Amino acid sequence: MILDRFGLQGKTALITGAGKGIGASICKVFAQMGADVICVSRNQTDLDRVAEEARSFGVNAYTFSCDVTDEQQLKALQEYMTNEIGKLDILVNNAGAPGQGYGSLKSVDRRRFLDTIDINLTSTYTLTHLMLPLLQQSKAGNIVNVSSALSWMVDKRFAAYGAAKAGVNQMTKILSYELAPKIRVNAIAPGAIDTPSTAFIKQNPEMYEATVRWIPLQTMGDPEDIALGALYLASDASKFVSGKVLEIDGGMQALPGSAIEEKMQQSGKH
Repeated sequence: MILDRFGLQGKTALITGAGKGIGASICKVFAQMGADVICVSRNQTDLDRVAEEARSFGVNAYTFSCDVTDEQQLKALQEYMTNEIGKLDILVNNAGAPGQGYGSLKSVDRRRFLDTIDINLTSTYTLTHLMLPLLQQSKAGNIVNVSSALSWMVDKRFAAYGAAKAGVNQMTKILSYELAPKIRVNAIAPGAIDTPSTAFIKQNPEMYEATVRWIPLQTMGDPEDIALGALYLASDASKFVSGKVLEIDGGMQALPGSAIEEKMQQSGKH
């Protein structure tokens, strides 16, 4: 059946930022589709909860507490994967955050800028580099990087985060060429997603209205929307797809400047 192409039976997947939000949803969707999952995050309590839910689908789920900005901790994760797990088919570089680099050019100095670059770009490169030997041993090595709509969207105070995520996009394309034909590399660029870190948006009606006015579908996405995109890219359903950035943003990227202005005018009339 065609649905079998979306199955992950026999695959082993490592997901960073797996304690909550998008990462937790990816772990659970992958587990439901048959993959053993290694859930990586800084908070062990969150990891234990996600892993328990993943095991309810009859797969193995492991946890590893790790700060992705710490190279020594990433090397410890590499050793764990090599010596304890022994294989890796799918790497999902999901961990990321605006970090200390959120703010105006005047307020964000070099140290704060590099904090955001480390969280989002350097960690993705470093972990991919460290996991490459295991991915090369797989018959179907696969990398999915989680970027952001802010990799292309212009907004104040996001210079560091936008630059980092734009770097993830370009790195994805370059590595898709460098690692072909054995390993596929793709990325997802989420738009506004309803996660614990964005809960404050829905709690403020004015802020929520200001957010969704930029989204043609007029709503925020769910973490599962991103997880299903990751499933497509990680499964054989996308076996001829590599080097792509999949926008999952409710149509937000479809709005050019004139359309954005029109949407703003329409919003002002209501």
